[in-house]
Amino acid sequence: MKKTAIVLIMLSAAAATQVQASDLEYSAGLGLSADNNHLVGSSNETYIFRAGVIADESHRFLGTYTFSNNSKLSKYMGSYDYLYSLDDAKRFNLVTGVTVGYKYQDTKALDNKGHYVYGGQAGFNYRITKNISTEIGYRLLNASSQESESYNDEAYLTMDYIF
Repeated sequence: MKKTAIVLIMLSAAAATQVQASDLEYSAGLGLSADNNHLVGSSNETYIFRAGVIADESHRFLGTYTFSNNSKLSKYMGSYDYLYSLDDAKRFNLVTGVTVGYKYQDTKALDNKGHYVYGGQAGFNYRITKNISTEIGYRLLNASSQESESYNDEAYLTMDYIF
């Protein structure tokens, strides 16, 4: 699991270095999500830890770790997002992107506790100050063949520090 997280973060960083950007910003953040995984119901207290790079104010590469102690769920994801600015100051942004990663859930209901995931997300990002932003969004990921639904969805809220 840790190797997968490291690989995802390295892929995000490698992709960011390929961008011929005159303006790179780095971000790190925390958040909460409501994750509906169709095995043990909706998760309580699902935490998000993420870090990444924003290139040219509109291309974002993130490595994300999501953990829920209640449902024994861990997700290691790498994502690319496009931030579409709604104003000249670039404080209000629509966010859309794609995600790939690995999901591990330690539950007796699953024979194979881990599998690869992919999907997409959309949301709204607000740049509070030059160094602080918040985001609310919705992510849809594929599910394992052992789950009753063909997808997992989550709503999330994050706060990021940009440096």
